[in-house]
Amino acid sequence: MTLVEMADLAPADRDRLQEIYEASFPEELTAPFEDLLADRLLAYVDAEGPAGLALVRDLGPTTWTFLRYYAVGRRGRGTGSAMWAHLTALLAQEGRTRLVWDVEDPAEEGLSAALVEEHRRRIAFYERLGGRLLPVREYLPPHDDGHTPRLLLMDTLLGDGDGAGLREVVEGVYRWRYGLGPDDPVVHRTLRASNLY
Repeated sequence: MTLVEMADLAPADRDRLQEIYEASFPEELTAPFEDLLADRLLAYVDAEGPAGLALVRDLGPTTWTFLRYYAVGRRGRGTGSAMWAHLTALLAQEGRTRLVWDVEDPAEEGLSAALVEEHRRRIAFYERLGGRLLPVREYLPPHDDGHTPRLLLMDTLLGDGDGAGLREVVEGVYRWRYGLGPDDPVVHRTLRASNLY
């Protein structure tokens, strides 16, 4: 198995990747598949074709990378863990020092029991792979459709990592992933709630 850039896939494999993406996320948390191509889309491919995908974006001038989407098309075979090992090794080899991503908060009000369990399992999956749930509160990045799910922020250090503090990470994600500067009220709210002033 190996990670392959989207541009290097055959058309049928691209179609399979789109199927994996569309089956993995609720509609309110997805963008049109074509819009993903503005970022770096990596396919995890084996002899049967694409088995998963990781959509990543380097965060501005930092050495951090934001994980927008991570999806596995074949579950129960260790594919998610193997793909994670390949992804983090690749990014570290490229000189990236931190991988950052957000996850749905299982404590959001109004969620069904099934969604609460799904969100908890996703967090536990990342934690098993070395991900850290960051002590960030009121993290509410904007979404194009106006829906603002409650999210939590996670990260993992790559290679030698870096010495950035939590406030720097929060401000960096808001600025370079979501386009919100440090003076934006949304950023202030998160920093205040997280005791980062």
